[in-house]
Amino acid sequence: MTRDDFAANDAPLQNEDIVICKRVFDHICATGHITADDACDELATQIIYFYQHGVTNEDSLEQLLVSIAEKQR
Repeated sequence: MTRDDFAANDAPLQNEDIVICKRVFDHICATGHITADDACDELATQIIYFYQHGVTNEDSLEQLLVSIAEKQR
């Protein structure tokens, strides 16, 4: 089974996808936009959700998530 056999949002993340998601997660946490453990769990979930739904550009993904985090404060 290849990645093309899955719907876009059901496709398993490949190593390069995980690297991008982790970099976004680490940068958002390091810049202080997210600090609480439960918020970090939610952030990780949101990163994967938006990435699997087409927001695969690292800068765009980060901007979207920072915007969401700021609205939730």
